[in-house]
Amino acid sequence: MTSQHIVSQLAEEIARVSVADLGRHVGVNRCRSLQSLTRMTVTAPTLMLPLVGAKRITVAGENHEAGPGEYLVLPRATVFDVENIPDARTERYLGIALVFDALTMERFRTLYGPEIGGRHLMPRWVARGGDEFFSAIRDWVTRNRSFPVDATLTRHRMCEFLLLLARLGTAGNLLFQQHPRLRDRARHLLALDPGRDWRIGEVTVRLALSESTLRRGLRLDGTSFSDLLEEVRLDRGVELVMATDIPIGRIAHDCGYQSQSRFSERFRLRFSLSPTELRATQRPPQSTVTPLRPRRATL
Repeated sequence: MTSQHIVSQLAEEIARVSVADLGRHVGVNRCRSLQSLTRMTVTAPTLMLPLVGAKRITVAGENHEAGPGEYLVLPRATVFDVENIPDARTERYLGIALVFDALTMERFRTLYGPEIGGRHLMPRWVARGGDEFFSAIRDWVTRNRSFPVDATLTRHRMCEFLLLLARLGTAGNLLFQQHPRLRDRARHLLALDPGRDWRIGEVTVRLALSESTLRRGLRLDGTSFSDLLEEVRLDRGVELVMATDIPIGRIAHDCGYQSQSRFSERFRLRFSLSPTELRATQRPPQSTVTPLRPRRATL
């Protein structure tokens, strides 16, 4: 079965389903004549898939266009103009948008960060999908036509879609926030796997930058590569200390520290509490019990 046939099946499923059956992570757009909208904004990383017709967006003066079998990949906070262009034969446009909210992105990073951190994920605005990716969306839409929307299952599905995109090498714009500050782009990459033995050369390859460009950008933000890496590791460490019961030593290792003592030292310097002291604040205080003296019997 070709990708084009799978996309056609997906379009048929979308045409039958109600928007309520897809949940808040999916938007559906239909039109019968050209739609031209200006200064649109996506507030979360978003994938736009034209199923019938074509979609063209303009971002910072550059045009990006996709048709059936392709998709547009938009980072959070993108401001753009858009044209939804009906198919010349059927005179209709049908497209969907997958919205990856903050909780989905965090869940994905926790589950798959170490695997994805080692992949080349060049930011790109337009990409062609594979059979597996479009089949996964089609099957999910088909399921939602027969069963009520389940928020937990939907989030798992969104993580699945994001994983498939990452394996295709097309999730860069979703995973790495496009921002003039190189610090933010580097930070998003490091946060995928804080425990990884990151080297600045590896990061510059992933972000398609020269080492001098990254160092200069970090210096302008008042930081360095090593300081940024430690910031990411400690942010992950404090999250795990507060939200889990994982032993401190394991957290230190998972965050890239060779010893618990070094982790605790840097942790205290940053947060003014050691990991152990922070954990102690989450436990109820122990009350002091004063033993009662036995009452002396009276004669």
